[in-house]
Amino acid sequence: MDKPENDPVQATRPSAQQQRNSLKGGRIAVTLIATVAVIAFLLYVTILVYGLAHRM
Repeated sequence: MDKPENDPVQATRPSAQQQRNSLKGGRIAVTLIATVAVIAFLLYVTILVYGLAHRM
């Protein structure tokens, strides 16, 4: 039996370049989220220390 040229069951796989680009985008997103989280935490700690310093 011959294989059809456009088999809908076959999943298309991204190329190696597409996989690298996808991973790069994910890394950028994770780095951006982590950076925002660190800045928010530092701002929280700064406000907390400022408030405690003025309370004394």
